[in-house]
Formats: sequence, C-alpha cells, structure tokens
Amino acid sequence: MKIHKSHITLWAIAFVLLWIIAFLLCSSAGAAHIGLGEVRDLWLSKIFGSSTDMAGGDKSALIYWQIRVPRLILATFTGIALSTTGAAFQSIFRNPMADPYVLGISSGASLGAAIAIIMGLDGSFLGISGMAFVFAIGTLLLVFSIASRSGHMRSQILLLAGIALSLLSSALVSLLLVLNREKIERVLFWTLGGLNTANWPQLWGIIPIVIIGTFILFYYARPLNLMSMGNETAQSLGVNTQRSTLILLVTSSLVISVIVANTGVIGFAGLIIPHIIRLITGPDNRLVIPLSVVAGAIFLMVSDTLARVVIAPSELPVGSITALFGVPYFLFLLYQSQKKM
Repeated sequence: MKIHKSHITLWAIAFVLLWIIAFLLCSSAGAAHIGLGEVRDLWLSKIFGSSTDMAGGDKSALIYWQIRVPRLILATFTGIALSTTGAAFQSIFRNPMADPYVLGISSGASLGAAIAIIMGLDGSFLGISGMAFVFAIGTLLLVFSIASRSGHMRSQILLLAGIALSLLSSALVSLLLVLNREKIERVLFWTLGGLNTANWPQLWGIIPIVIIGTFILFYYARPLNLMSMGNETAQSLGVNTQRSTLILLVTSSLVISVIVANTGVIGFAGLIIPHIIRLITGPDNRLVIPLSVVAGAIFLMVSDTLARVVIAPSELPVGSITALFGVPYFLFLLYQSQKKM
C-alpha cells in the first residue's frame, strides 16, 4: 500500500527517528561492548562538557569517538551515496535492476583505485579518488554505448553489459593481485568493501561531496520522473534529456568514485533501497530520493554492525553482508521481470 503524499512528512520524521535509534544501538555494539547507558553519558559529556571525555583517558570514550562514531558516519554517507545514485540510475535507464554495482561502475572505480595503489599515486594530484572517478566514468560510458548501439537504450543489454564489465574489472583486479603480491592487502580491500579505516579527516573529504551530489540528484527529481517515462516524453515536456543525463551520470560517478576510493566495492544497497522505497511511495523521485537518503544510511549502518559483531573480534567485509541481502532481492527482481515478459 502506497503512502499518501500528505503523510510524507510523518514518514520522513519516522525514518529520521529510526536512523537515530539505529545509530545509538549500532554504536553500542562491537567487540568492546559499550552499554547504552555509557553511550548516553558519552553524548551528555560531549554536549555539556562534563568530566567523562576522551581527553581524560577514558578507554570507552576513546573507542567511541575515534572508532565507532566515525565508522557509523562513514556508513551513513556511504548508504546515502549508494541509495540515491541507485534511485537516479533506475529512473535514467528505466530499469529497476540498475545501480552502480550491477552496471559495473563500482567495479570500474575499484579497478582505478587498485591501479593507483600499485602505481604509487596515493599522494599525487590524480590520486586514488581521481583514478577511481576516471575508471567509473569510463565504465559508465562503455556500458551506455553498448546498450544504445541500436539507437535506443535496451534494458536487457544494459544489464548484461554492466555485469560483463563488472566481471572484467574484477578479473583485472585479480590479475593485479597476482602480479603485485607485496600490495595484495591494500588492493584486496577494494574488492571486498569495508569501513574499518574510517577516521575524522577522511570524513571531511567525503561528506561535502556526498551532500552536494545528493542535492544535485534531488534538484533533478522532476526531470528524472519524466525521463523514467521515456526520453521522447520528457523532451516533449521541456526536459533537455541529454544535458540532464550527462549531469546526473557525472554527478553519480563522482560520488560513487569517492565512496569506492574510501570503502571499496559495496554492492546492492543502490539496488535494494530505492526499489523498496518506490514500493512505499510510488515512483515520484521527489519522495524516493529523500527517503532513500535515510533508508540507505540505516541499511549500511546495520550491515556494517552485523559485519563487526557476527564473528567478533574478527570482522566480515560489509560487502558480503549487503550481498546476502542483495543477491536474493536481485534474483527476485529478475523473476518478476520474467513474469511480465
């Protein structure tokens, strides 16, 4: 049952409250357990400046403010980036199975990051994020050109091209691993996906890009609605589809490349979240994108917390947790599309 637009504010408030609850619960869980009472005291200490703080040498405070909170914030903005770009891709390509992971863009960005690591470009002007962006854009353009060779976008070809290029990128990363064993740990990180390197300086570089990118995607929500009905319809209603598509794809690729450069490849969040939100709100991206922001943040926080606690004190790659949710959902969408044919 779809929600009425007059109730969207209540749903948005409910989602934000759910995020706050999830944040507090997830920040309490981990190998070093920090009870909810301690979490409350730590926040009161931080807000009101009482005696219990990190500077006082409190171990729980140190773990909480320097490890847990940055990691949860990184999970939040990773979820926002993946879910909102997934929503945009599904409207642009008119395909509920389109997302940066399935279309090979995340894998392409991962390949670019791996090459940057092996070439020692970490501190250069281009750097890991720059190489990830270049390869993300290159993969996107290649998928786009393959799918539209007949003069119009074909969803099935789009999907198959994305999967093929994703497999190719993964194979090239594996080859790089074999040829550069001394850097295998760093490169392997990008293929698995993880948030364990989260820190405050890293966040200051990620948060502005994700926020700006999300606002651009939301600004184009109405053109996205029209483009989801077909480019001809959108053009007849005054949308410059070529310019809009270019801006949306470049923006999405920039956001995804920055995320991949810092977290590796985390799949399926961009597929699951916007699709579920559309089941709740309907196809209007003016509702889908804002609610996907909060839902994506919650999904990644919960997934990362499961990755931390399932085999604690060791960790699972968060990408494996999202895949456990995403693969069955992807197969379900394939089954649904087959029924409609």
